[in-house]
Amino acid sequence: MKPVISFVLLGIASLAVAQGGHDSKAADALKKLSVLEGDWKGKQNFNNPGGPAMVGDITLHAHAVIGGRYFEELLSTSLPGRKPTDSRHYIGFDSAAGKFKAWWFNDTSNIPMQLEGTLDGNKLVLMTSPGPDGTIAGPTFRATYDFASDHALNYVLELKTGEDWRALFHSNYTK
Repeated sequence: MKPVISFVLLGIASLAVAQGGHDSKAADALKKLSVLEGDWKGKQNFNNPGGPAMVGDITLHAHAVIGGRYFEELLSTSLPGRKPTDSRHYIGFDSAAGKFKAWWFNDTSNIPMQLEGTLDGNKLVLMTSPGPDGTIAGPTFRATYDFASDHALNYVLELKTGEDWRALFHSNYTK
């Protein structure tokens, strides 16, 4: 019976190692984003050149999920005369790459957008992730989370056009 128990325990230990174990660097990096946790609300101002002003009400609920390995953002923007949007963002930390990684799911695409970036002071800057060959297929986006304080978040989503960046929208949140 002892050999069977030893074999089972060895198998369980092997599975735990194969799953990567606990990564304290990733956990410490995510703690730096703890200001993101909570309920935010604000205005989302769209860049609409030559068109009428487009300003929506936006809500964001962010919390740690999956054993504290990710932050999940639940977002919704309401514009007059339109159905509210539905988006989910997941942000984790890849300690081997030394970068935050994000997967954005929304109601306008069947596949998530993948981004990566770094935290510099109070700004988290994420950009479209390159594929395995090192190139980016499709448009390049840059998202900047500027944590102005524990209760104020300024957010900008930009699109790279040639060598320039064009703001698609900016959002100002309060907690």
